[in-house]
This record gives sequence, C-alpha cells and structure tokens, in this order.
Amino acid sequence: MPTVAVVGLGLMGSSFALALKQARPDTVIVGSDRNPIVVRKALDRGIVATANTDLSMVPMADVIVVAAPISALRAVFAGLGALSEGKPVTDMASTKASVMEWAAAEGIDLVGGHPMCGKELSGIDAADATMFEGAPWVLTRDEPAVTGLVEAVGAHPVVMDATAHDKLVAGVSHAAFLLSVGYVLALSRRKDWPEAAKLAAGGFRDMSRLAAGDPDLYAGVARTNRENLLEMLDAISQALGRLYRHLETDDPRLVELFEEARAVRERWGRSSSGSTSPPGGLAADVPGERGGEA
Repeated sequence: MPTVAVVGLGLMGSSFALALKQARPDTVIVGSDRNPIVVRKALDRGIVATANTDLSMVPMADVIVVAAPISALRAVFAGLGALSEGKPVTDMASTKASVMEWAAAEGIDLVGGHPMCGKELSGIDAADATMFEGAPWVLTRDEPAVTGLVEAVGAHPVVMDATAHDKLVAGVSHAAFLLSVGYVLALSRRKDWPEAAKLAAGGFRDMSRLAAGDPDLYAGVARTNRENLLEMLDAISQALGRLYRHLETDDPRLVELFEEARAVRERWGRSSSGSTSPPGGLAADVPGERGGEA
C-alpha cells in the first residue's frame, strides 16, 4: 500500500490527511508534528495511522507532504534532507520562491505547492476534509505522484513558476489581508469605535474577515513576499487616492469607478462559479498552513 507522510498536522495538514483518507482508503498516512498534544489528537481521531513529534515516520513514506508554517520550514527541510532522498516532496506554504530556495539548500528537489483555500480558524481542531474541493492548487511542476494526490482530494492542479505565483498571490490573497488589517485598525483607533462597533454588521464582517487570520502565518507571508506586497500596496494606494480625489471634489465620475469595480467582480464571479473555496490562504492563504502549535 502507498504511504504518505504529512509533516505538520495543523489545519492544512490534518485536512489534507482526512481528505486523502476518504478519497484513497488504501493509502497509509503517517504524520509528524512537534506538538505532542496534536500528535495525540491526530492518532485518537484516526487522522493518521501513526505519528510522532520527530521525523522518524518519514523514511517509510513514498511521498512527503510538508504542511508546517513558513516560520518552521527551514528547520523542517534541514531535518528532511537525507531522509527524503529519492522521494517526491511537496509543501503547502503560501509563498514559493523563498521556500523553494530553502529546500534546494538542503538538497531537496521540492515540488512547490499552495492550495488556494483555508479558514480563519487554525489548528487540528478546525480540520475539514472538504476544504480542498474545487480549489486551485498551485504546483511548481507536474510531478505525477504529487499531482495525483492533489486531484484525489478534489483540488485542481495549476502548474506555475514560483516567482509568478508569488507575484499573483500578493494581489489576490496577501494584499487583501493587509487591507483588512488596515481597515480594522483604522476603525478601532477612532474614539467612536465602541459606539460604531454596536452598528457593525455585514459590511464590517466581510471586510474584517481576513484580519481574523493567524498573525504568525501572515508574518511569514509578509517576510517572504515583501517586494511583491509593497508593489501591490502601492497600486492600491494609487487607486484609493483616485477615489479620494473624486470624492473630495464631488466628481460625478466617481460612480464610473464603482461601476468598473462591480463589472470586474461580476466577471470574476461568473468565471469562478464552480469554486466554493476562497483564495487564501493565507491563510490564507492563507490562514491555512499552521503546524501543530496552532
């Protein structure tokens, strides 16, 4: 029977293990997580067949899936080096270029991966076997053993260069988190926030959702995708500046910007109508890659 090792049994790792277990019952799934409480939960709930707090389970695997947070990846790769020789290794991190470099430095020929889905909640207790259904899953190359696992859990593989991936997700995922954070901070620092909070409803809920994501996860994203994020924030600042000028001068063309934005959103909605999973991530996108400490 094929064996898959999942390193990091947080939200993404445990969700993947559950999804794979349902899709391929004959696959043996072994796990690793540095948090012994998480290891115990994974065993008690049957998420994995066997697990430990070290990487002793890795040598028995045919494929290795690293689902640890960005902040832990260098240490994980250092431990995997010799253990992973000759085995396909992939990851689930929200950025790719830096992660690929870290893996290569340890002699690991990583198939970079990023499932574009996630939750604000993190950790094994939030694991959801259906999370990957219909979601794009970026891979830096088509490695059959890895691509097959991605398809098995219901995701759609999208082969993409690591650098291109980081540039694109800076816009559709990571910058959205920063905007959500900025919005929440701006509101909460107003003197009238206690009164405003009583009126907050759908609009605030939608705009603040990403700000509820795991801070440590997004700190790792920001550090490894800083240049792309700065470029994206500059473009957003220019767009906000244009809105500000139109509003300040009571320019009737303001409605044209609203119409343009709505048209873009509607076109995207029609083209992605088959997908039920939000980009993420971070997290999620994004907030999805936490290891056992989450």
